[in-house]
Amino acid sequence: MKNHKEFYRPMTPNTVELLSFDIREQLPGWSFALDVPQITEKILHNNPILFYLESEESCLKLPLNNATMGYKVNVYKNVGKVYVTFKSLKDGVSNFYVPTWHLKKLKVLIIKSRDKRVYGDWEASPHKSIIHQNLQKSGININDYEDVLGYFSNITSIDFKGHFIAKMPNKKSIVPTKIRRKEHELCHSA
Repeated sequence: MKNHKEFYRPMTPNTVELLSFDIREQLPGWSFALDVPQITEKILHNNPILFYLESEESCLKLPLNNATMGYKVNVYKNVGKVYVTFKSLKDGVSNFYVPTWHLKKLKVLIIKSRDKRVYGDWEASPHKSIIHQNLQKSGININDYEDVLGYFSNITSIDFKGHFIAKMPNKKSIVPTKIRRKEHELCHSA
């Protein structure tokens, strides 16, 4: 006879975590870095993460080439950090300073759903995200933030972690007794 613990497998949360960062205080600039403690080492290696930049007109999926404005955007993620850089489309290496009025927010979607319609068989091939293919097969445009969020909300719960204001990083002071202010301030939560 088997012990009941042999049948017990802890359930992974069937959610999509949504974080929103107001980046207007970081602009104009050619790059910015955000502290995102929700991106743990386990999340980084086991879960797909999608990034969208919100402008006046739309949410743009990263990475992207914005031919209208003349820049390309790359996003890099690490444990607890997200880095976004803007480069000129003319040569691909010159820094492009994004005007303050152009962009508002960075949206981060951490996919924790184990539903095959969202996740695919991620554990079988974690280095090849099937999420893009599964969304495409379902007729979802991965570049359309509202379309993607609507699709996820029909399959899994959206866990809104909050809207944060990404403050401009302080210059390091040479006086060790000064207290540094927080980089993000929570202004909304679900």
